[in-house]
Amino acid sequence: MTTATVIEQQVDEALRLVATHNLAAASAVQRWMRISFRDASALLDELERRGYVGPAEGSRAREVFVRRCEQCGRIGKRAFHTLADDEHGIRITVCANKSACRKRRPAPTHPAA
Repeated sequence: MTTATVIEQQVDEALRLVATHNLAAASAVQRWMRISFRDASALLDELERRGYVGPAEGSRAREVFVRRCEQCGRIGKRAFHTLADDEHGIRITVCANKSACRKRRPAPTHPAA
């Protein structure tokens, strides 16, 4: 593998983690990926350059502009809904329409009675 391929894989992994956790902090990326703080900061700078996260504001976490569908894993900036069940404290993010979700969970099969 070339160096560019390895770097691109690290950027993709950082994007997936940031979108999943909705947190773009160098210390968090450092822990999740088990890399140095310097490398984590460089990855966040690259995500900022690509428009996925906001600029650094001192020691605060950066703003996250992307979300991840919890059903199909798609990462994007638009077309997501957050479904909440306040009674049970459950919140999930899903694609806004069924055609946008590439891998909708199949309908459960019911055994013949």
